[in-house]
Amino acid sequence: MTLLDRLGVQLPIVQAPMAGVSTPELAAAVSNAGGLGSIGVGATDAAGAQKMVQDVRARTSRAFNVNVFTHAKPTPDLSREAAWLQAMKPLFQEFRATPPAVLATIYESFLDDHAMSAMLVAAAPPVVSFHFGLPPREQIITFKAAGCVLLATATCLAEAEAARIAGMDAVIAQGWEAGGHRGMFDPRAPDDQLGAMSLTRLLVVRSGLPVIAAGGIMDGHGVRAALNLALSPPNSERRPSPARKAAPTRSTAPPSRA
Repeated sequence: MTLLDRLGVQLPIVQAPMAGVSTPELAAAVSNAGGLGSIGVGATDAAGAQKMVQDVRARTSRAFNVNVFTHAKPTPDLSREAAWLQAMKPLFQEFRATPPAVLATIYESFLDDHAMSAMLVAAAPPVVSFHFGLPPREQIITFKAAGCVLLATATCLAEAEAARIAGMDAVIAQGWEAGGHRGMFDPRAPDDQLGAMSLTRLLVVRSGLPVIAAGGIMDGHGVRAALNLALSPPNSERRPSPARKAAPTRSTAPPSRA
C-alpha cells in the first residue's frame, strides 16, 4: 500500500502549510478536491491550533496535515540584537513607531511546547509534519501510536537520512527555491543549496522514503516535472508528490493538475 492509499488521497498533490497564512478553509478545500490540505500552527498556541484542527474537521472528512516548527531554541545575543535594533531605528522613525527595547522569540518551538504536543496527540490528525528538525524519539512513538502519518522537511540527503532513521513515513524535499525559511536542521551547517528538482531526484534514489517535492512548483508543468522524477512506475511508494505554497485566497479552487 502506498502512502497515498494509506491516507485515501486521490491526487499526488500536497498544499504546503504556511504558518499565519494557511487557513482551515483552504486545507479543507484541497482535501475535498482530492489532494492533501495542510495547516501551519507554528505561529499559534495549543488552543489556537486546536481550533484550527476542529475547523478543518468541520469542513472535510478526508485526510489533512498539521505542520509544526521543531527548531532549536535560539540563544540570546544581546549585543547583536542591540545592533539590529539600532540599524532599524530609522525605519521605525519613518513610520512613527516605537521600536522594542529588546527582541523576543517569535515562534515557540514545538520541542518546548508541551501543551501543543499533548493537544495534537489527543486530536490525532491524519498527518503531522515537522519543519526545521525532528522531534524526540518518544514523541514519534506517541504520534505513531495515535495513528498519525509523520512527515519531515529535508534540505539535503543527510537530513533525509536522519528522518528515515527517526521513523518518518515520508520526507519533504525542500529545494533552494522555497525561500529564506527552508527547513534546515542547523542554519549554521554548510548548505548545498540544491534546487527542488535536483534534491527530489537525489532523495528518491537515496533516502529510502517516499518523497514530496517542494519549492518553486507553481503550476501543472512544475507538478509534471516533479512527478517525472520518480525512480519506479507510477504506483511506486517512492513516487514524489509536489507540494505547493498557497495563500488563503481562492480557497475553493482545486489544486492544479499536470
